[in-house]
Amino acid sequence: MRNRPQFLFFPIVLAVVSIFCLPFMACNRAALRIPGASLSFPETPTRYAVQKTYPYNVAVAPPTDLRADHYGERVAGTRWTGCQTDALWGDQAPSIIQSRLATELSASKLFADARPGEPSAGDLVIRSEIHAFCSQVVGFIYNRVAGITALNIVLERDGKVLFKQKFERVVTDADPQYTGSQVTFLEQAMRVTMADSLRELIRDLLGRLERDAASWAG
Repeated sequence: MRNRPQFLFFPIVLAVVSIFCLPFMACNRAALRIPGASLSFPETPTRYAVQKTYPYNVAVAPPTDLRADHYGERVAGTRWTGCQTDALWGDQAPSIIQSRLATELSASKLFADARPGEPSAGDLVIRSEIHAFCSQVVGFIYNRVAGITALNIVLERDGKVLFKQKFERVVTDADPQYTGSQVTFLEQAMRVTMADSLRELIRDLLGRLERDAASWAG
């Protein structure tokens, strides 16, 4: 069994928050992170390998951020929910997700070309809604950190919907999919779990697109 990580806080802040959290052992303590105590958003490639490349060009549109409409909703059949806490600066979520989708689609070689931006005539277009992209921290003395991602994905061509599905993933610092350190600042652990959950979601998306791509001919 893996040891549960213990993160260090300022003692006074920890004591004060513990008084309020003790009756509610699952309260979200992500706000205790030290702002700026993290590296840039981690690169977490899927390294997805395809069996065949399809002759489609894909444009990845900027995602629509609907997180505020989905706070409190359970994600991926777990106890983790869409939340307001994350380790991002400003309104980075849509640009990060658009960039990762385009990068992974291109790297996978599933399609002839994939890029962020506006489509040309006949291109496939991936549109997405962000229902969750955040991180929670729960616990009293020992903390569990979770990255939470939920995206509604629509793929269309010339206004016709070819594919629509919601994808959800949660990765905690206790899961094998977690790529971070067991001893780190909360903010960094939050970023890594978010990046890992996004990677696993995109891996699921690529698998589904690969299965369906042959039916889009014509």
